Amino acid sequence: MFRRSRASHRVGFTLVELLVVIAIIGVMVGLLLPAVQAAREAARRMQCGNNLKQLSLALHNYEGTYKTLPPSRITTGLSRHGFAAYMLPFIEQRSVYDIYDFNVRWSDPKNFAATQTVINTWICPSTPAGRLVPTAAAQTAYVTIPAAGLGPCDYGVTNEVRRAFYEANGLPLPPGILRGIPGAMERDRGSRFADVLDGLSNTMLFAETAGRPSVYYARKLPANIVYPDGWGWADIEAVSGSLDGASADGVMLNSTRSTAPFTTTINGRCAINCTNQSEYYSFHPGGMQISMVDGSVRFLSDSTAASILAGIITKAGSEITGDF
Repeated sequence: MFRRSRASHRVGFTLVELLVVIAIIGVMVGLLLPAVQAAREAARRMQCGNNLKQLSLALHNYEGTYKTLPPSRITTGLSRHGFAAYMLPFIEQRSVYDIYDFNVRWSDPKNFAATQTVINTWICPSTPAGRLVPTAAAQTAYVTIPAAGLGPCDYGVTNEVRRAFYEANGLPLPPGILRGIPGAMERDRGSRFADVLDGLSNTMLFAETAGRPSVYYARKLPANIVYPDGWGWADIEAVSGSLDGASADGVMLNSTRSTAPFTTTINGRCAINCTNQSEYYSFHPGGMQISMVDGSVRFLSDSTAASILAGIITKAGSEITGDF
């Protein structure tokens, strides 16, 4: 008869111990996940800032070569183009520039091979993937795009701060204002850095207008809404726009008529992160990134005072904006 020399023991976790371990792991994941997400956003924000820096330096190189900046967009005649097409060689896209036809509109099918090119410098990495493509019904006889859409664009310059924005925010109208007061670059005419009388470090050049052509309202993505412009870096309405302002929920835009007496429609005071319909919009928490004319990159809070925003956009208003 065999006798066991020692008592047998079962090795393992009890149910209570297992639940405790699971709870500890859950707490650790809960603590680490926000940190991981914050680290990823910090990396994306850094890349976004680098894009703005590269675009700004490209315009510096353009101005140094041609002694003038290109018009923000050309809106007269048959050959209508945005400045992004002209600066292609200065962002290492010479091959795209060589197949772009400046003798026809930016949206002409002859330019599809160029305009559907995805250029990472124009894309903020924080922008969600899966942008909508405008349907055939949204296109016109003058504006058509490839079936797969255009190379996207998340940045633009500001042509002018319009009357509607001043009136919506209770700001006094600047002397000599017509429809608006111009920014660093203007429609249909070139300008020089010497024209930026407020100073290159005090005047905004690029800002985020991210997510288009999908429409976003106050961080929400309504179903299947495509804005009628802002379809890609080649779109003259994507790379340049004007500041009017919008309602807080982003649904209603302010407007300023294009002819005298430049009457306005006011729906709200919001300018940053309420909608990407021709207004500033970013997917970075708390604000957006901008570049100044001197090439420096800054973060602009979405609670920035309207007077400061208007002051840093206009290039010759003699505003005192201070630190922001």
